[in-house]
Amino acid sequence: MARRPPDDETLLGLARACADVFVAAGDSSPTVATLVAAAGMSERSFHRYFPTKADCLRPIFDDGNQAYAAALAAQPADRSLGEAVVAAFVESNDAMSDDDARAFMRTVFGDLQLRRVWLEASYATAGVLRPAVAARIGADEHAVATTVGCGQAIVLAISALAHMVEDGLTAHEAAAAVGAALFADVRHH
Repeated sequence: MARRPPDDETLLGLARACADVFVAAGDSSPTVATLVAAAGMSERSFHRYFPTKADCLRPIFDDGNQAYAAALAAQPADRSLGEAVVAAFVESNDAMSDDDARAFMRTVFGDLQLRRVWLEASYATAGVLRPAVAARIGADEHAVATTVGCGQAIVLAISALAHMVEDGLTAHEAAAAVGAALFADVRHH
């Protein structure tokens, strides 16, 4: 009888355990054996769910993207796309302290294997954001304007995370600065 794959919450827990190991090492140097020990799973199970050791972080990125899209969809209707995207970024990053987020993203940015998985997840974010962006701007989900709006939301997230790491900004400070540069309609707070 085939085993059922773990649910999303279980995979997310495994990914978080692995992320702690990567952050402690500062890169992707920990072995799969070290990761599976931290995650409490067998090496065979690890490879069943994660093709490479860097892929074990994908559930964290996917969860963050889902949280970003949900926060964007929940923004008040009177906010512009720029204001809504800035607020959604801040809200979706509230679960992790700014220091923890900086340490995690510093590790991801500094390691080619980990950064590859993050960039793949970031690219996939457009599909997750598309319904919320389309609704916010009153366009079809497949319209060029929706694609551009999704791109702006992704650029904001990537740039804000970069400035959190590089400049030590909080999620709010980074999102506000990037939003002001990216969207002419975002007010400084």
